[in-house]
Parts: sequence; C-alpha cells; structure tokens
Amino acid sequence: MLLQDKLDAIKAEDLAKTPPKVTLVRRRAVEALVTSGLAERAARAGEQAPPLMLYDGQGRAFSSREALCRGPMVIVFYRGRWCPYCTVDLRAIESASHDIRGLGASLVVVSQQTPDNSLETQRLNALSFASLVDAGGKVAHAFGLRWKVSDELRAVEMSCGLDLATFNGDPSWTLTMPARYVVASDGTIAYADISIDYTRRGDPSELMPVLAHLTAH
Repeated sequence: MLLQDKLDAIKAEDLAKTPPKVTLVRRRAVEALVTSGLAERAARAGEQAPPLMLYDGQGRAFSSREALCRGPMVIVFYRGRWCPYCTVDLRAIESASHDIRGLGASLVVVSQQTPDNSLETQRLNALSFASLVDAGGKVAHAFGLRWKVSDELRAVEMSCGLDLATFNGDPSWTLTMPARYVVASDGTIAYADISIDYTRRGDPSELMPVLAHLTAH
C-alpha cells in the first residue's frame, strides 16, 4: 500500500470523529498557507541547502557538512509526534531506510519538538535514524518551511488538547510544513517535496531514483 493510501485512511477516520468546526478551521489554515505562497518561496531543487548543525534528543550533534563528506543526505521535516500523519510518514521512511542507506545516503528527521519529545518519537516508532531538535524552528525558517499559527487555529488546537508551546518548548506557536529533501554531496538540493497540506506526502519510493542517480554520478 502506498503511503498516501494510508494517509487517506487516517483522514477519513479523522473527519468522522472530529467536530466540523475544528475541521473547518484546520482547512482554512491550509488554504491560507496555499494563498501565502510560502511553499513556492521555500528551498527548492537546484538551490544550495541551508547548513544543519543540530542535536538529537540525547544531545548528540549532527552536522550536515560532515554528513555530506560521506555522500548525499535525506532530510525529512515533520510537525511532531502528536500528528498522526507524521507518525505514518515516519514509519514509511523507516521502512525505506535500509534502501536509502544502501544508496549511500545519510538520513535524519527534523522537528521543532523538545528533546524529550524527539526521543519519544524515535522510541514509539522504532526509528533507526536520529530525530533532530530544531529549537525555535531556526532551520525550518532557513528552509522557508516555518509558519505562524493563526489565533483561530491556536484556539482550536488548544481546545483539542494540543499545547504547541509546551510541546515544542517555545511560545511562538509556529509549525513546520512537512517536507523531504535530498541533498547532493556538494550541498545542492537534488529533490524537494513540500506538503502544504499536511495530510498529503510524497511516497518514499520517489527518493530512490534521485539517490541512485547521485550515486552513479
């Protein structure tokens, strides 16, 4: 089953159990993102990727410059472990991780969560790769993926039990658009997939031809 089929099943369940007002507000937030043009201004294929120097939940450092000395790199940005769509996405990436590494690439995922929540994400999903902590969304901002949650959406999410400020350890109430990047050894972005609609993600299989091409050349 393709990743999007699994996400569509989650969406159907979500729509069935979520109050219509909440669904409407979330839909408005996606529409506002589309209108804003943020995704079109985000880092794209052919551009140089902003550098990463981040830490995982255990305080271990990850440097994109060091990783790129060994080969290409796959970076996955996700919203948080509270997001069921991100959970399914991360598990799909884990299922593809052996093939990704087999093509010579390093693999990391990035979120604005606190270190403890990043560690819990790894544990709950049995991830074999690091979940890096982008405190304050600085790296997400550099990639053009960070956006400010509206007051309307904030009120709705708080009513549903999501206190993003506590979860991320940051009062800004910002989110990262889910995205996937393949970065070549010279730092050039070879592939970019940005999900304005958080319920839709590209399939991990799309990464393989890009990595195979980089490895061959």
